[in-house]
Amino acid sequence: MRKILLSNVLIFLLLSCFIQGVYAADVKPALAVMDFESIGSEGHLGKAVAEIIRTELISTGQFIVLERSQLDKALSEQKLQKSGLIDNKSVVELGKLLGANYIIIGSVVKMGTAYTINARMIDIKTGAATLGKNVTGNDLNLLASLSHDLLESLFGSNIQPRFSLIFEEHFKNNIHGWYLVNDQDKRFDIDNGQYIIESKRGGYWISSRKILLNQSSDFKIYMTVKKISGTDDYGFGLSWGGKNLNTYYIFVITGSGYFIHERIEEGKAERILAKADDSINKGTGSSNVLSLQKVGKQLEFYINNKLVGKTAFSSFFGDYLGCIIYSGNDKISIGFTDIYVYGQ
Repeated sequence: MRKILLSNVLIFLLLSCFIQGVYAADVKPALAVMDFESIGSEGHLGKAVAEIIRTELISTGQFIVLERSQLDKALSEQKLQKSGLIDNKSVVELGKLLGANYIIIGSVVKMGTAYTINARMIDIKTGAATLGKNVTGNDLNLLASLSHDLLESLFGSNIQPRFSLIFEEHFKNNIHGWYLVNDQDKRFDIDNGQYIIESKRGGYWISSRKILLNQSSDFKIYMTVKKISGTDDYGFGLSWGGKNLNTYYIFVITGSGYFIHERIEEGKAERILAKADDSINKGTGSSNVLSLQKVGKQLEFYINNKLVGKTAFSSFFGDYLGCIIYSGNDKISIGFTDIYVYGQ
């Protein structure tokens, strides 16, 4: 909860400083958000904050937010680090290569129990740091109030996010009542900000929560998955539109670099999409962000912010959304975290 609140505060501050000029423009500005540097905080926090900022920017409908894969490719070509506070000159060169108008860079610093998010936005045309903001907080109630006040007082009628946050989960506790068990066949556990599902003797395992979404409108679902150990040959990821343990949809990836979308009804699977994709981080220890987005009558599939496939949208069987793993006759252990569900 802390991560989304802190980053919401940051994105509101960032947008408030330049939104008036942008809002009146006919052409949407192109922005890139670098992964933030983590200083004294959990290693994944900088990436998580940057991903949340990208999502918030996209949700306004006022910006073209460049895909993370584009950014990573350009950084590699320029031989620059993928996160942190690189110098303004390098940022300008990177922005020109990307065709971006602005690049947002920053860091997440933890001191004691307080988290400070620092950020600045570089104007690629002028090279000037047009923004330099930082927010600090460890009182979640205060941060929630501040986020709400900023949204109403700073944006109001000027700009409205296209999507509202319906559900989020960071597995700091089990407030949402996820299934927990540890026996000879499987393990469902919450540990260090991850929901761990482990198959000890093969098979598949699923855990889900009832989350109401308006299917007639667009929506977005995000989930971060980490392969902890086990086979690379079977899938793990997101289940949605579930009616029961035998009827649902899945969007999964494998440790070997494949993604799969299937419709499962009464235990019978219909494969709709399946292919290898180089956007997938492979092997044990790798993390990937899966995103499912309904756009009109289409359903789009993203891995690490890259569009990897699309298909016609099909109505849900039910309202259950959650985590699923497959392992065949092998073992596998997967960590799930940072689930966001946005709707209209």
